Amino acid sequence: MERTAYVLYLIILLLSIFMFGAVHTYMYTLMILGVLTATLLVILKNIRKDHRSGEYRFHLPRNSLHIGFLVLLCFLVFQLIPLPDFVLKLLSPEAWVVGEKSLPAQWMVSPGDTGKPWFSLALYGYPVRMSIIRFVVYGLFFFGLVRTLNSQKRINVTISILLAMGCFEALYALIQTYSDSYHVLWYKMNYAKERLKGTYINGNHFAGFMAMGVLLAAAFAGALAPKKRSSRGRSQKKRGLASRISSFMEGQESLSKRILLVFAGVVMGLGLIFSASRGAIISWAGAMFFMGLLLIVRKEYRRKGIILLGIFVLICAYAVEIGVDYPLERFMKIESGIESRSRYADKTMDLFDDFKVTGAGVGNFRYAFSKYQSEKDKKKFYMFAHNDWAQYLSEAGIVGLCLLLGGFGYYIFKTLRLWKRRKDPYAVSLGVVPIAVIVYMAIHSYSEFNLHTPANVLILVTIMAIGYAALHLERHRRRDRMNYRYYELPLKYRGGVALVLIFGLIGWSGYWTIKHFMAEVYCNTVPNSTLNRDQAPHVEEIVKAIEWDGSNAEYWYKLAEVSDQWSVVSGQKGKDGGQWSGVGGQESEKEIIGALEEAVRLNPFDAQYHLRLGWEYAHQWKEPDYRAKWLPAADISMDRAAYFAGVKNPHLHQELGNYWTMRSKSVYPNNPLHHEAWAKACWHYGKAQSLETGRELKRIKKEIHDYVWIFYPDDDMVKQTLNVSRKGAKSLR
Repeated sequence: MERTAYVLYLIILLLSIFMFGAVHTYMYTLMILGVLTATLLVILKNIRKDHRSGEYRFHLPRNSLHIGFLVLLCFLVFQLIPLPDFVLKLLSPEAWVVGEKSLPAQWMVSPGDTGKPWFSLALYGYPVRMSIIRFVVYGLFFFGLVRTLNSQKRINVTISILLAMGCFEALYALIQTYSDSYHVLWYKMNYAKERLKGTYINGNHFAGFMAMGVLLAAAFAGALAPKKRSSRGRSQKKRGLASRISSFMEGQESLSKRILLVFAGVVMGLGLIFSASRGAIISWAGAMFFMGLLLIVRKEYRRKGIILLGIFVLICAYAVEIGVDYPLERFMKIESGIESRSRYADKTMDLFDDFKVTGAGVGNFRYAFSKYQSEKDKKKFYMFAHNDWAQYLSEAGIVGLCLLLGGFGYYIFKTLRLWKRRKDPYAVSLGVVPIAVIVYMAIHSYSEFNLHTPANVLILVTIMAIGYAALHLERHRRRDRMNYRYYELPLKYRGGVALVLIFGLIGWSGYWTIKHFMAEVYCNTVPNSTLNRDQAPHVEEIVKAIEWDGSNAEYWYKLAEVSDQWSVVSGQKGKDGGQWSGVGGQESEKEIIGALEEAVRLNPFDAQYHLRLGWEYAHQWKEPDYRAKWLPAADISMDRAAYFAGVKNPHLHQELGNYWTMRSKSVYPNNPLHHEAWAKACWHYGKAQSLETGRELKRIKKEIHDYVWIFYPDDDMVKQTLNVSRKGAKSLR
């Protein structure tokens, strides 16, 4: 079981790197299921019978990451738990405000007798659930891999395979750049051909792998240095000829291996430099310096710093020989890169200001950020802040950041304390790599989002497991011994409870992973640039996706978008156990409203959902209670859309202006609502125009003019909505 688990861990690691960094659904699903399967095998291997007592015990390994992992996992689960209003207002007032906006607007007009539901800290639970699954998988990967790295041979094999993969990626990237056909596997790249990417989609994430690989290669070269012989032993002269020849051959073999490792480090170093990732190169240099500094602290290992310096010099020499024009050109433009990344981070901190204590929910950045982004970034959609520190702070708040720093701080403290006690060069050299890699990732995360690429997280976790195993390895000629400490839990009592919890966590993660994958098979919502997925699936496929995983708000919105196809559907289960009638007309409109309300309930951050729902409410003019219920509900939805609109979408502001123009005409001029609605219309029209330039600005002015003229055929009224003179308003007709 243990050997099978070890092989499975390595296969998953290599496939995740090779298949575009495992950023797409098909690969991260395989990654998750593979890690969960391997972990099950490791757990079953750790259930042993005590021969003295005859009872079965569960051997749970102890390590310094257990506490941090469990506490952070509990915090992520806490973000999903519905809380009473007074608790939610205390912890996150903005979450309560957003939660109120997730309720159906028609319910807010006439609430009836039903009680108001409680809201959780994370208003959109779907991305938090997916974050929990990945966090569990990364944790189990570390704990399982540490357990299977139970000998020097396995540690060496793991390092060798990882470095071989790094060299392959670097050489493959060089071939890409200097070939006529620029493909990543079967996917043709159409931008930044000068930058090396390997099999990654993002060159900065490829650079992250290269940087970690160089650090590991340098440390491994130092680890293979032979032990110093004790002066109390026999002198070289008194030893036999055969012994001296054997010692010489071992030294030569060790030297050859170290030369090969230096070469591997140089190859990956070239990949790093020609990736032209400024943040990765700067972060790598800082991590190399830090690792060298730690070795200098140990007086007997100062000479190993020469290896680090040698690799650094060789990388620079080869890079200069090949030509570093493009990487240097990128560094010459570093100010513009810093300016844009700083702007993203500043706006992300505005999001943090609204969710300071516990965050908006881990994974919710891409949905909540639109409201906050700068006008300089108009018409752009950001999935990541390009600053993992700021993004995590906005998603997890001060509490989440303290838990993260506390967990890693405790791990680093325990690792360094053990590292200082070890004398074996193998343990000393490899034991320092996890700290250096964490330092690298901490620096690079200030300008990039490496930790959102599953393959790079697995590489980071693998290196941490290698360092942990090396620090606990006692090398002997006949057999290695691992100084792992275990909790021996009787299976009838604590062990049984622990197993139930672990199996439950594995089962829950696997269950939702399969449901998520099957839903994505029918209706694609996760960005996937390498497969030509249908972005406009038929209604039957969307309904099946909802049946598999109805917690994804985008499925419900897509269902409303394809409302013209609903007539072909019959007998499909809908929300709350109802049926999609497929009869069209008024009943179909009600089903569209139901789908949009469900989308808003699940994800209240998306202004487009509120806008579309508001228009659907406004179209219910045949209803007898139209003015008492549906029109006020439309007003509420439009106000919610304006609350979340931000500056990303000029068309959205134009649509809001259109609505309030129509609404101002639905009441008498002496009604206060008339003036309020007209003021809102003018403001949104002005905002839409401020976000456009050139031909697009001219087009949008013409559209605004034509729409307003339908309701107000008066040049003075039209002029109020346009940034032009009265004469200019006439010319648009």
